[in-house]
Amino acid sequence: MTNNKNNSQNADTKTNKGIVDSSDTLATEGKSASKAGVITGAVAILLTLGLGAGLYYHSHQQNQLQQQVMTKLQTQLQDQKDSQQSLRLQLSEDKQATVSQLKQTTQQVAEIADSEKLTKSQLETVQLAIANLKMRNPNEWMLAEAEYLIRIAGRKIALEQDIDTSLALLSSASRRLTQLNDPSLLPLRKVIEQDIATLTKLPRIDHDGLALKLAIQAEQVDSLALAGFTRPDVVAAETQLSSDSADWKANLSKSWQSFSDNFITIRRQDNSVDALLSPQTAWYLTENLKTQLLQAELAVHRQDQAKFKQALKTAKAWIKRYYDVNQPATKSMLTSLESLSKMTITTTYPTKLNSAALIQTTIRDRKINSLANNTGAE
Repeated sequence: MTNNKNNSQNADTKTNKGIVDSSDTLATEGKSASKAGVITGAVAILLTLGLGAGLYYHSHQQNQLQQQVMTKLQTQLQDQKDSQQSLRLQLSEDKQATVSQLKQTTQQVAEIADSEKLTKSQLETVQLAIANLKMRNPNEWMLAEAEYLIRIAGRKIALEQDIDTSLALLSSASRRLTQLNDPSLLPLRKVIEQDIATLTKLPRIDHDGLALKLAIQAEQVDSLALAGFTRPDVVAAETQLSSDSADWKANLSKSWQSFSDNFITIRRQDNSVDALLSPQTAWYLTENLKTQLLQAELAVHRQDQAKFKQALKTAKAWIKRYYDVNQPATKSMLTSLESLSKMTITTTYPTKLNSAALIQTTIRDRKINSLANNTGAE
């Protein structure tokens, strides 16, 4: 029995030991498996970190490379811009230099042309002076005198509008040419006669005379009488009493009529009555009327037909309205102003005479021909 018990105990002990051993084995195996998982996770983490670090390093290298490329491209672009700017500046400087040189060349060409013209003009002047010295023919002096008369006639008509003096000068020049008895001067004489005919057709306007007449009228304004207040004429009724006693009724009626007329007087005024002008207003009216006449006088000197007529029209209107038109002085002034307003004070005068240019050309040609003949003879 004891053996059996011991055997059973031994068997239980062995069994327990087997169980404990299997438990330890399982625990050991579990610990090994967890250590392997940790190692695997750590390796995975390390691989992930390494891969991230590699990707970051690679992207950083790529960024640096791109930055270098961009910097290089920007440098090249800036170099190209600087090169283009320098080329533009050089082209602008070359253009300015070319323009300046062109202007200088043009100026030099113009100076050369002016010098040539001056030289030619001086040569012609010298030639004409020599011709004048060699020409001592009295006929040439008469031709020069005719040219002087024509030139003065042109100034008279252009500056002073003196038709009569210009005609006298042209006629005198024509007589000088007639005395020369030179057939080559017939075209010149024809042009002079045409100028004489043109001036003869012009109207004679005595501007100075018109201005004097207006000045006289302005001086006479103070003698004009202003229009006063006038009442209409009243027809006097018959108030003579009869000596016949049979006419007592008529005499009574006339007496009553005379009494009532003298007691209360009622008269009818159909026409308008202008108020009398005050002394100050009358003075202003007189001075303004003088001003209108002086403006008409100024228009005569300036040959302004419109202002001349307007000033006279205004003056006549004021005289008729504010002055006594029944007075002889007023009637005389209105008649004078009406006559003056119908006159023409403007005309178109020629600015130059056709014979002036022709006679200068004729004298010039004759001098040149004379000089050429003298040079050929020498």
